Amino acid sequence: MVKRTFAIVLACCGLVSPCRADTLIAQLFPLSGEVRLRNPSAAPISFAYYQIASASGALNPALGVWKSISGNYDVNGNGFIDPADAWTKISAVSTQLTEGVFSGPGGSLAADRAISLGQIWSPVSYPLPDLVFTILHPDTTPVTVTTQFAVAGDYDLNGTVNALDYTIWRQNFGSTTSLNADGNLNGVADAADYVMWRNNLGLSLPGAGGGTAKLVLGGAVPEPAAAVLFVCGAAFLAVIQRGRARRAARCG
Repeated sequence: MVKRTFAIVLACCGLVSPCRADTLIAQLFPLSGEVRLRNPSAAPISFAYYQIASASGALNPALGVWKSISGNYDVNGNGFIDPADAWTKISAVSTQLTEGVFSGPGGSLAADRAISLGQIWSPVSYPLPDLVFTILHPDTTPVTVTTQFAVAGDYDLNGTVNALDYTIWRQNFGSTTSLNADGNLNGVADAADYVMWRNNLGLSLPGAGGGTAKLVLGGAVPEPAAAVLFVCGAAFLAVIQRGRARRAARCG
């Protein structure tokens, strides 16, 4: 029986507080299968665990396809997400991609920045993908995740790559703070982002009709079985709690 997500189960057990309101955007690219996590806010968002679940097995966990945090963005990679603590892959199968930090505070995604998790999604179920995202802060408080369809080079997010996107790129060229036109995610709107726009000019989301499709799915997406989430999440929390107990014992 499909029930509550792991985050809500934890809240019911009194292990988390429902007060946090941080939101990340999960961008899904139907034309390429890419999945990105974007922070739309003006402040960094910290997290120490994430899971992408697909009941239909629409995920690709292959090495070199899944751009995991442990292999690309933490202390073992470029240090963009987490320069101090090593992330660990917890599950890497077609129905579930999960990573977490078992000790330390985890990492954060900077304001107005995004990371690519690779072309890990098989978009055969578009426009109703069964991907479910669970992201937790270091204190296990859940991060709200909003799912959004996207096309590379579509800088105004209307579903079509056209002249309006060139205008946004031109207005933001050289910016390292306004990154709507940072298509390659290198932290600056530059010539490479123009090339991305040019190479995709005229492309639209399937069924977009010139940008009239509903591009934002919102937070209400199908939830995986509570048992699946609970097993992975409970194991993650158990390790964290044991680490805290050991540190407390040493301090005492």
